[in-house]
Amino acid sequence: MTSKRHLSAADAARALGVSLPTLYAYVSRGLIRSQAAEGGRTRLYAAADVKALQERKARGRKAAAVASGALHFGAPVLESALTLIADNRLFYRGRDATELAAGASLEEIARLLWDCDAQPFAAANLPPHDGRLRRAWSGAAEMPPLDRCLALLPHAAVLDDRAWALDRAGIVACGVRVMRLLAAVVAGMPVSAQSAHAMLAQGWKLDGKAAELLRAALVMCADHELNASAFAVRVVAATGTTVYGSTMAGLAALQGPRHGGITPRMVALFGELAQAPDLRAALRQRQQAGERVPGVGHWLYPDGDPRAAFLIGLLQRDYAGHPALELALKTAEIAEALTGQRPNVDFALATIERVLGLPVNGGQALFLLGRATGWVAHHLEQGAAGQLIRPRARYVGPLPANIDE
Repeated sequence: MTSKRHLSAADAARALGVSLPTLYAYVSRGLIRSQAAEGGRTRLYAAADVKALQERKARGRKAAAVASGALHFGAPVLESALTLIADNRLFYRGRDATELAAGASLEEIARLLWDCDAQPFAAANLPPHDGRLRRAWSGAAEMPPLDRCLALLPHAAVLDDRAWALDRAGIVACGVRVMRLLAAVVAGMPVSAQSAHAMLAQGWKLDGKAAELLRAALVMCADHELNASAFAVRVVAATGTTVYGSTMAGLAALQGPRHGGITPRMVALFGELAQAPDLRAALRQRQQAGERVPGVGHWLYPDGDPRAAFLIGLLQRDYAGHPALELALKTAEIAEALTGQRPNVDFALATIERVLGLPVNGGQALFLLGRATGWVAHHLEQGAAGQLIRPRARYVGPLPANIDE
């Protein structure tokens, strides 16, 4: 114990009866506050938060107490070996995501997150398709990328006789086919064994420099712990369905304006701000009207989203002076002055969409394609757990006459 107000990591973990990674997960979910110790080499943990969490865990043994707050932000806490958010950094299986994004492909990140000894994307493992899928593909051509994926996955799932494989290797192989189908649908290209970023660059007619930016963006979007879509994937995967089924659950969650819908909202705001005679006045007016800037701030990153910082850094290196980037940088500066919040990954993806001139909703498409890699990892992990996710409800409606409260 370091002081009455703060604990060391070891003491805090011991008091809660958890491992250090679990302690860090509590911090990432906002359950325990941490701060740098004097000198900045270690971190200290709020003793009051540790005590409150101890009491909460004790109360949590009662079903009513569990139900009353089990699905609010930061709960439930499920064990996972995939992603850690700690000290304002993002890690995939213990490796810094920004360092990986400097050179790794999405397929290499899939191998890491899926915990594969072999190269899962090495074989020419393509999703089956016939005239029915081609007709559906043609009919969905004018839809936004996310809707195209949702429209075509059920058709592909019906055609894939290997989708219901129960062994781990078979599930991984199905994950490869789903990933390749999504990449093709988003890029508007025939299904192939190309890497995701190469397929997008070809379909969107971008050069090699832009392809590298797409690669990095996909890697930075690959997973983000138990966000809404990942949790939806785990709930569905726990029922024993296929990777197609759990991926459709993730896509459906991604449609919501509070999750995957934030990137298109930021793109739309950039369009409005580009026409504003006074950028600061436009943002202040938005603030005074009670409207948030959709692409700034993140609960899990009080010091700023490292994914956004990395991607914006690449944009500044390779596209310095681009009007869309200059607008984004000025917007970020003013937004931080007005709100104290820095850009998040949605801000960065919206900026990439505008700087590269991607198709409409291209930033959101990058998010969904990158995140699908993590969804497959969550499907595998939840399947290995072999448990159905089934919360209880705390009933608050009217009681029948013959039931005592």
